[in-house]
Amino acid sequence: MFEIIFFIILALFAVGGAWAYVVTKKAKKNGIETDAVVIRVRLHRWRGDNGGTMNRDSFTEEYDITYTDQAGNTVEAMLTNTGKHTFKEGDRVRIRYLPDRTDYPVLVDGQ
Repeated sequence: MFEIIFFIILALFAVGGAWAYVVTKKAKKNGIETDAVVIRVRLHRWRGDNGGTMNRDSFTEEYDITYTDQAGNTVEAMLTNTGKHTFKEGDRVRIRYLPDRTDYPVLVDGQ
């Protein structure tokens, strides 16, 4: 029984990851390009334990942005594909979004 539940959960993660990948690729290729502003930076700390004497924590940042879509609506969303970019509140960034998925903007390459 445990194996079945495990495989169902694993399959759901795989489907979710594939869906996010497809939406991101589509937004990068066909999305509407516009400017956005970073309104919040959230720092996540991950406890490190590599079994050695030096345990190092790692940190990741999530960026909440705001922008105006084609319809004139103000949209607040999380920017997910920032790679090694580091931003601070108030920074302007160039994004692309899909009109039917305004909550999944992507950073324009080259920033």
